[in-house]
Amino acid sequence: MAWSTRIRLRTAVVLTAVAGLLAASAQAAPAQFVTVSNPVISQRADTAIYKHTDGYYYMTASVPDYKRVELRRATTLQGLRSAATANAFVAPSSGALSGWIWAPDIRFYDGAWYMYFSASPGTARFDQRLYWIRNTCANPMSCAWSAPQRFTTGWESFQLDPASFVNRGVRYFVWAQDSPDTNFNSHMYIARMNGATGITGTVTEIARPTFNWEKEGVAGVVEGPSPLVKNGRVYIAYSASATDSRYKLGLLSSWDNVDLLNPASWYKHPNPVFQTANGVYGPGHGSFTVAEDNTTDMLVYHARDYATPTPDALTDPNRHTRMQQLYFRDNGDPFFGQPIPSTVTAPGIRGQYSNRCVDNYNFDTTPGALVRLYDCSGNAAQEWEFNYKGVSWYEIRNRNTGTCLDDLNSSTASNADVGLYACNGSTAQRWEIQDRGSGWFSLRNVAGNMCLDDYNWNAANGARLSLYPCNGLGAQLWRRG
Repeated sequence: MAWSTRIRLRTAVVLTAVAGLLAASAQAAPAQFVTVSNPVISQRADTAIYKHTDGYYYMTASVPDYKRVELRRATTLQGLRSAATANAFVAPSSGALSGWIWAPDIRFYDGAWYMYFSASPGTARFDQRLYWIRNTCANPMSCAWSAPQRFTTGWESFQLDPASFVNRGVRYFVWAQDSPDTNFNSHMYIARMNGATGITGTVTEIARPTFNWEKEGVAGVVEGPSPLVKNGRVYIAYSASATDSRYKLGLLSSWDNVDLLNPASWYKHPNPVFQTANGVYGPGHGSFTVAEDNTTDMLVYHARDYATPTPDALTDPNRHTRMQQLYFRDNGDPFFGQPIPSTVTAPGIRGQYSNRCVDNYNFDTTPGALVRLYDCSGNAAQEWEFNYKGVSWYEIRNRNTGTCLDDLNSSTASNADVGLYACNGSTAQRWEIQDRGSGWFSLRNVAGNMCLDDYNWNAANGARLSLYPCNGLGAQLWRRG
């Protein structure tokens, strides 16, 4: 991106108290510019990542031969790619656990490590049952795990995808299991945990396949629960449909101060929240963690880089672990967006209509420099840190300038200038994500009460961006990537 080919077209911007605002920018501590080289780990599916107080990320996942419970750790998410692995359990040659091992989860409870997983006999692949193993060493990579023990759910049928979470001091267990009352492949259940190795009291069904998008290629699947407690709510992302390019994520939500064992406490969102796009096929079953700053929320999932698995969806080994930032929309709900393409390491803000990215045009570091559209390149002028500052809004910081996306002069007029200014926390620098469906979003500025807009529907390099009343049209639709 040569300066000589990028002619700066600027309107005059009235700048006041520049020195004071530059000083104020030091008060706004950045979160993290999320750069990920995807896929992070090849041929690892159903990935669970737990960040422990020792500063390490601990990761387990389904392996292609389905014969092992594997563990690795690293101090960075990207470092998990090259981290050494250890087998916590290896399937025996015969018996109840000699078949397929699926979707382990890892947690640290009561001073010990636990992994939960499902396994089947070698003679019956789909006779999956839940098990747990324990490790009491500070570093669970360094010593042996206990022998597997059954984790009993209360009735015998196909069961898999265990996960657990803590809400208001109460520990809960969620999983997928076949119900004797329907012909669906799986329903989703929740119960309180009794210690770390069992459940107690009522078992509650909180989801079953009801939408057509949960039944593509199968009788009906809801599986792979992935819990997240955030913003006064409890969320469970889940996976649905056949495990090929039709695999996708749905979402359940509840308040964190209600009875989670009451089915009426849960709302099932009517549309998928994350699905095939941008050359990433069948995104599904994963987990949530935080970036190295311990603040920025991250989505972990698996997907393929082609549409048709060979020889079939279960035995094709190329479901790879991927990661990207998780966002939150204006009502506090998680916003998953679209899968970031494998070719993109530092995602920009890409317009739907223009297919170009929001850019610190000409690398201009002058306070008040206007932002414009330019060919997406992934350089620092197009890197944006989405720093979640509250239940509803973000501060959006440019990497090249270190300054923030701003409704210049806090204007409420249509076609108001949008530029970069010293980060100061004002409402002119507060942006809300509005979910527009299929992973597209609008950015609403709080001061202007308008949305970032490709004014005049100009798809050319250097096109000016401004604020315009929010309308959900293509000139106001954006994605990361």
